[in-house]
Amino acid sequence: MLFQVCESLAEPQTRKREVAALTEAMEERNIQTGAVVTRNDSERFDIECGSSKVVMA
Repeated sequence: MLFQVCESLAEPQTRKREVAALTEAMEERNIQTGAVVTRNDSERFDIECGSSKVVMA
């Protein structure tokens, strides 16, 4: 599992950038699961190379 960390995914530009970075890293390393760790968000979503979730920490 790979992790991407950011403050929040509330802004569309931030969400796009952070999810793109996680997706690219997952594809490069052939890893099927990843997570974005944020301060305030929590959700689950699918991306082209697998599945990911947003974890509130």
